[in-house]
This record gives sequence, C-alpha cells and structure tokens, in this order.
Amino acid sequence: MRSEAKNGAGPILWAPPEGALPSARFFMATRLGGVSEGPFASLNLGLRVGDQDEAVRENVRLVRKALEMSDAEPIRVRQVHGDALVPASGAGAAADGILLGPGDPWAAVSVADCAPVALVAPDGSRGALVHSGWRGTQLGIAIRAAEALARGRVPLESLHVVIGPCIHACCYPVGPETARQFPTSLLHAHPSGSFALDLPGAIAASLTSAGVDATRISVAPECTACLPERFYSHRRDRGTTGRHWALMRLEPAAR
Repeated sequence: MRSEAKNGAGPILWAPPEGALPSARFFMATRLGGVSEGPFASLNLGLRVGDQDEAVRENVRLVRKALEMSDAEPIRVRQVHGDALVPASGAGAAADGILLGPGDPWAAVSVADCAPVALVAPDGSRGALVHSGWRGTQLGIAIRAAEALARGRVPLESLHVVIGPCIHACCYPVGPETARQFPTSLLHAHPSGSFALDLPGAIAASLTSAGVDATRISVAPECTACLPERFYSHRRDRGTTGRHWALMRLEPAAR
C-alpha cells in the first residue's frame, strides 16, 4: 500500500503497489486533506450526505487540482448497487461500472465500505472501474467487467486487477438472507453471533472462477471500518459519514 499527498500537499490518496496496474493510474481518496468538518472531516466528496455543499465542492476542486483534472472530470455514473456497465460516453447513466479506453477522461466511483475494483489489460488498451458492494458482488459485476474486456480481445488470464480499501469480514456481519447467497468459505464467525462476509475475498474468488489469474489480483489489506482516522465507513458510522472517490484513468496511447 502507498498513501501519498500529490504535489506534496492537499488530499491524501491511497495508491496500489507499484506495477499492480500497468499503463493505468488508480487512486482512492482517503478522508484526509480536505475542508469538511464534524463527521465528514475532512475530504468528503459526497453531496447529499449531510455535509455543507460548499465544503464538498472545495474538496472536489482539491482532488481535481491534485490529479490535474479538467472541470469536467471525473466522469461518473448514478450508482444503483447493480451490475450494469457503461462506456465513458455513458456518464450519468444508472450503472455501477465504467469501461475505459486509453485517453478517456478520469472516471470515479463513490465508496464508503463497498469495494472499488480496477481491471486493466496488460498493455493498457482497455480497462474498467467498478463499484461492488455485496449486491453487486453477488450479481457478478466484476465478472461482467472482466468478460466485457475479454470481448475486446483481452484474455481473462492476462488481466491485472486491484481491489481497493473496503470493509472486511472483521467488521461486516450480515443477515442470514445475505449470508445464504455466498459460499461458506467466504463467511466467517463474528462476535455478534452473525456470519461475516469477506467482501474482497468474494470479489477475488468470483474473478478467479471466471478465469482471471489469482496472481494478478491485488487486494488492499485496509478495512475501511477499522481505520476511522483514514477512511469513512457507512457501517461503522451508522450512515452519518462522508464518501470517497476511487479514480482511474488509462494512459493515452503512444503516437
């Protein structure tokens, strides 16, 4: 795990290990380096969660500046906890994944316990950024993204995948109806007496079952619920909390 302030100041961004995503840039904003206060301190990027709109807009400006984005970036979708994917031209649609090509604008998904998943071809010719909570994971959105890239002549076994910081089984007890939708190998005992879901493990397992090479999947060890000083967590904070952006862009094709 690398966590860094771009340009020496401002937002603190989580980044995957060097080489995990060749020819792609992938970051997740932490909660550090913004101007929001109270339960939203300090880099909340979510509007309509109870924070002051002016503070959120300033936090967005800081992230854009740090990553040298235009005012039109990042492109986003209207997340619905489903399995729909859209191309970069489909920004604003109801979906939970964005398919990207070289030189497309920065894309972002919003998370605060759900997992951001980045999938990239080894030559950077195609990629996808996905929001995957338990519903999206059960529906197989990461598999759908991998298969969409495979239809673009990217062999499944060649894909590089990063599953970013999200809630882990230590903090994710689920009800019996949810637990029944996952293999027992992905469920763990929890002090509450409920089963707890290994969300990143479930995403990784779904991808390997589809043909992705397990050695090319990098899973962030950070649990968002365990680290209140660094991450927002919808589960830990009982809904009164901020939102992170996971951000991805493929490098423009060489001319």
